[in-house]
Amino acid sequence: MLLLAACGGRGGTGDTTTPTPEPTAGDVIAKASTTIANAKSIHFNLKIEGDSYVDPAHTIRLLNAQGDLLRPDKVDVTFQVNLFGASNATIRMITIGDHSWTTDILSGKWGPAPEEFGYNPSVLFDTQNGLGPVIGKLHDVKLEGTEEIGGRTAYKITGVASQNDISLLTAESMSGSSFPVQLWIDTETSQLLQIVLAEPEDSGKDHPATWTMRISGYDEDISIESPV
Repeated sequence: MLLLAACGGRGGTGDTTTPTPEPTAGDVIAKASTTIANAKSIHFNLKIEGDSYVDPAHTIRLLNAQGDLLRPDKVDVTFQVNLFGASNATIRMITIGDHSWTTDILSGKWGPAPEEFGYNPSVLFDTQNGLGPVIGKLHDVKLEGTEEIGGRTAYKITGVASQNDISLLTAESMSGSSFPVQLWIDTETSQLLQIVLAEPEDSGKDHPATWTMRISGYDEDISIESPV
């Protein structure tokens, strides 16, 4: 009887284990928003399909970009752009506070950033219109399970962003009433690993744009200095 009682006790204890509840999409996004808001630095890699112009005259089409952001106001980024629908070129840009410099397309020498180059990646860190606040304002959010991103397990979340919320983040290069968004957020660290932002069918463009941004290098020790 002692043996039976002991076996029964062990079985009962195992059966009363409370499973960890699955987080809601809102909970995951809130933690990711806080994590990116507190990050001292990040590295990003942006790839663009479709047409995204970063100048009012639509002569500079952004193809991809990668670089580093360092709080509070430093950015070092390399862009690949298409000029006048003809040739591709690579431009490096450094921003410190209100000052920005770019490399000349022909000579490679540094100079003040031209006014017509309208995209400043430092907005990604902005406390009002950056990645953190934008993902925190998504509506119709849904948790779609988990996927592997760069060898890390991430929650996949879908949602919808408004034109007002993403206009500064994309330098007003996207058009439409609402924008489908996909997020991948690390299940352990709550770090935003990837975001995909797509123009809707009502954008009015022949080639609507889709931005895919990978984010890494949270809080790495980096230095960004003036090139001049």
